[in-house]
Amino acid sequence: MKKFVALTLGTTLLSSALLTQNMVHAATTTGAQNIETHMVINQLNNHAMGDLIKQSTTVSFADESGISAAETGRPSKDFIDISSNNGAISKDEFQLMKDKYGIKGVIVKLTEADSYRNPEAPAQIANAKAAGLKVSVYHFSWFANAEEAAEEANYFLDYAKELNLDQNTSFVNDYESVTVPESTENSLAFAQTLKNAGYTNVYHYSSKNNFDALLDMSKLGEKNCWVAQWPMDPSSDNLLNTNNAAWQWASDLYFPELGSARHFDISTDYLNAFS
Repeated sequence: MKKFVALTLGTTLLSSALLTQNMVHAATTTGAQNIETHMVINQLNNHAMGDLIKQSTTVSFADESGISAAETGRPSKDFIDISSNNGAISKDEFQLMKDKYGIKGVIVKLTEADSYRNPEAPAQIANAKAAGLKVSVYHFSWFANAEEAAEEANYFLDYAKELNLDQNTSFVNDYESVTVPESTENSLAFAQTLKNAGYTNVYHYSSKNNFDALLDMSKLGEKNCWVAQWPMDPSSDNLLNTNNAAWQWASDLYFPELGSARHFDISTDYLNAFS
């Protein structure tokens, strides 16, 4: 018997113990009573890009209030990534990011596991496009084997097709939740499912630590990897991960006109894959 459980965690992130045990949404686990548990992701417990990286990494910032988009001397501010946690973002707000601060692209979360769709995605995508930004999309992955990887990729695809995203769109596998030995092979299965459907621009996002220890760039392709690495004082004089598609160098960028409390992830796009 399969028992479906909604993890109502509010703003609390999944613990490292859960991750280590692979008790994740996409994985089906069998308890002492032979009851299979399939954990459901919903609006209360879904994750933004980098949430679990922040939990497992000691993060230091030059200024606790965040990095202003107006600051000079920082790495290139090419694109941001957003989820439902960022809420509604108007066309005028995207236009400000583009015209005043040089933002050229936005990566919008579409889905997580095989039960969550970002309800803000249609408006976020429409407004970003109206402001002239390049739109890419990401899926927060929970797959623990190749079969689940294909299932999650198809779930991602279904929403992308509903939103009429064309086949030139860049698709991202946000891989930060599962630590199984087959992580690379599973990620390749996820990517292949997308490619078989005609969406060939597929990239893999994770932390520098995960790429060093868990995900094999030589198999995924260095140019297909987007690396999160947040130095204390990111500088245009010290660019990191330049052999990859992109580098996410901070998670606390703010645009002064929008208020210092509204933080965004910010990345440099080395290959113009997302901008």
